[in-house]
Amino acid sequence: MKRGIKRWILLPGALALAGTAAMAQQTAPAPAADQSKEAQAKQKNGTGLVPPGVKLTPEMPAPGAPRRFQFPKAATKTLENGLRVFVISDHREPAVVARLVILSAGTIEDPEAMPGVAQMTAEMLTQGTGKRSAKEIAETIDFVGGSLNASAGKDSTTVTLDVVKKDLNAGLDLMSDVVLHPAFSAEELERQRQQLLSNMTVQYSDPQYLASVVFARIVYGSSPYGWPSEGTPETAKKLQRDQLVKFHDTNYAPNQALLGFAGDITPEEAAALAEKYFGAWQRVTVTPAVPAIPATVSGQHIWLVDKPDAVQTQIRIGRIGIRRADPDYIPLQVTNRIFGGGYNSRLNTEVRVNKGLTYGAFSSVTPHRYTGALTVGTYTRTEKTVEATKLAAELIAKMSTGEVSAKEVDFARDYLAGVYPIQSETAEQVADRVLSAAAFELPADYNNTYPDKVRGVTPAEVKAMAQRYFTEKNLDIVLAGNVSAFRDDLKKEFPNAQYVEIPYDQVDLLAPGLRSAKEASVEATPESVEEGKAVLLAAANAAGGDSLATVTGLALTESGSLNTPEGEKSVSVKWVVAYPDRSHGDVWLGEQHVVQICDGKSAWVQYPDHTADASYVLGEFERGLSLFGGGWGVYRQVLSGKFSGHSIGEVEIAGKKTVGVAVDAPFGAIKLYFDPATHLLAAARYQSARQHGFVDNEQQWSDYRTVEGRQFAFSTVIYRDGSKFVESTIQEINLNPKLEDSLFEMRQGAPAK
Repeated sequence: MKRGIKRWILLPGALALAGTAAMAQQTAPAPAADQSKEAQAKQKNGTGLVPPGVKLTPEMPAPGAPRRFQFPKAATKTLENGLRVFVISDHREPAVVARLVILSAGTIEDPEAMPGVAQMTAEMLTQGTGKRSAKEIAETIDFVGGSLNASAGKDSTTVTLDVVKKDLNAGLDLMSDVVLHPAFSAEELERQRQQLLSNMTVQYSDPQYLASVVFARIVYGSSPYGWPSEGTPETAKKLQRDQLVKFHDTNYAPNQALLGFAGDITPEEAAALAEKYFGAWQRVTVTPAVPAIPATVSGQHIWLVDKPDAVQTQIRIGRIGIRRADPDYIPLQVTNRIFGGGYNSRLNTEVRVNKGLTYGAFSSVTPHRYTGALTVGTYTRTEKTVEATKLAAELIAKMSTGEVSAKEVDFARDYLAGVYPIQSETAEQVADRVLSAAAFELPADYNNTYPDKVRGVTPAEVKAMAQRYFTEKNLDIVLAGNVSAFRDDLKKEFPNAQYVEIPYDQVDLLAPGLRSAKEASVEATPESVEEGKAVLLAAANAAGGDSLATVTGLALTESGSLNTPEGEKSVSVKWVVAYPDRSHGDVWLGEQHVVQICDGKSAWVQYPDHTADASYVLGEFERGLSLFGGGWGVYRQVLSGKFSGHSIGEVEIAGKKTVGVAVDAPFGAIKLYFDPATHLLAAARYQSARQHGFVDNEQQWSDYRTVEGRQFAFSTVIYRDGSKFVESTIQEINLNPKLEDSLFEMRQGAPAK
């Protein structure tokens, strides 16, 4: 049993009994005059007999008056190498917890498209150093009856030592050794890799795991906050020792770390020990990652992870949330406690207690350093999937009105403020709270004033939080289970949602659309090339055939929305296209106006105050020109014999079957997916360049209309790394307008390099 556990378990029980006894004394009636002496004696002696005419009503005891809470004050010191030391002395027990938090070594620092490096680096710390083997480390800490562990979270890596006071020097010697001198032996790495892959084999067949990781990936989009901390089977197989060494040398820095001591230790002792064991740790110049903030979802998006043998469905619903230091954090916690943050919350009461659809339903506010998520979770038997999902969405909609009772607000505040001292008793808990406040740059008195701030949340603030963060209209929904058993009924209840369905064994958390591109393994053969040629020709003919060759240019306007790190913004564009390779776009993003031009040999972007060369992404312009309106540029090339590809078979896109063709175009490899009924282009998958690498895209076309005898798609949606990036609709289109060459010429000075 951990130190301190016995104390806080007993206290609530004792208080509850005392409160019940006091209530009984206040409400129990005096013995009736006509009661027999025997009945009165039984009642007095506590036999449990209820006097005649007395009705017992179950009622929760009223909370007692708030008690003054004094959070332990931490002494602080910063070593010359930048390591910040925090000390919370508590001499009631002869034990000490030492916790090191490395702020620049969280999983958001993982290399691009290679999650799992930070976590494996942390796991390997205790698996051997320059002078100790993994076995020796384990035996040393076990011998003193302590514990030493390391793990990487989203924002930091944490190493925790827990020992009795007399063994603190031995423990810190071991702790500093694993942090500063890990061996990262190839043998231990392979052992950890095989164990990780074994765990993943189980996880990737578990609907609960799949629902959670798919939900995170969808909500956070391309942000590393959405990547699985342990990586994927593919990245686990690629892990190399050099990657771990580089991550450790680059990201483990004392000037980006916090060291906390809590327990039987004085500030002077802690400072001396910190200097002794970590003072020689050399500073490292680190530029911490600042990931882009994902945009808030627009509309309802439902992702179905199909596990045909599942007898229950795991349900996750939510949206992007807030960072830990956001001023809304405390009032949102109170609001969440009302909605789904406890057993007697609205969500659990309705879904579990009243409807019997599950054994548990919850909602949580999960904040990180730069952003966070609001999550609703539950599970139910397959046949009740639609009912439970609909009920959860309806409860969110009801919460979004902001109508909460004074009783609900009072209970949530009293609970959160009252439980805080109980959750701040052990040395581990105190150290965690102190270091968390420092890591998230919260006020120095945050832990001491937290209960008062919770009690100070007003009903008006709760209403504002509910209206701001709870909405039924803009949600990401993930259901993992036997999809065929509820798919049709679900679409009837959520007719306006956009659906994506993925077989559980094709889930790829790093792929566009989160689905492994198994069609990519289809090799080009003479047969598949002929099939691909037939599909492309059928599409070209369906779009207009030879009449497409007579289209020398387009002038069109489109409008829609663009998801940016600052949120969703309206966008409108006036395009002028001159086939085969020139384009001019006047783009209005909110109030900002820029001009994008490609003359076929180079490209540039004209801003109000300067012109920037964009020739390094010339292929992006070429691809966009080829895909306008559902692929007119591609079809022109197909009809002239300049484009070819090979069939990759049937592929499901947005819940519909398509026929895929892989094409090696001048602007890069691309996969095109055609509607087998109309033969028109339904979607495309490709990579596009960005400043720090490449991003996966899935572009979808719909709403085809006849334009002078040719089929043109008036609606386009682009998903970037699984999250909606842009959505647009054509407002007006003119074929073969009179075009001046000056449209495709630079209007300002030389491009900025």
